[in-house]
Amino acid sequence: MPTERLYAERLLPTWWVWLFSAVLVATLTIAYGAALGRSAGVIVLITTGAVVIALLWVTAPTVVITGATLSVDKARLPRTAIAEVDVVDAARIRALRGPGSDARLFVALRPWSAKGGLLVTLADDQDPHPAWLFSSRHPARAAAVLAATM
Repeated sequence: MPTERLYAERLLPTWWVWLFSAVLVATLTIAYGAALGRSAGVIVLITTGAVVIALLWVTAPTVVITGATLSVDKARLPRTAIAEVDVVDAARIRALRGPGSDARLFVALRPWSAKGGLLVTLADDQDPHPAWLFSSRHPARAAAVLAATM
């Protein structure tokens, strides 16, 4: 079943990003409410709150593994193109994206969502990206799913 989801996760921001966003919305609400009245404050609260929640949700990337593909946000990779899968911790991620790193890597990191990730090396020499480096909250689980059919 190539289209069946074997693994899926959405990398929503961690609690402190939500808290920071709520503080910003509250600050705007209080400022506009004090300057223009309670009705304006309520309108600002509802509209900015909805916009912030929508932005945090929409900009959170997804990692989806099916029988045929690996998808990270909008990027798709056929699983037949995967040569190797490595679980990487925060220190290794820093090394992989730091000085001397390969600029051709496909990178989709969200350090405020997950500390670990995966390094997926590709078997296709024609691909402009020799590997994919992306965040995952459960990198060992995702790696096991990818490795199961390699």
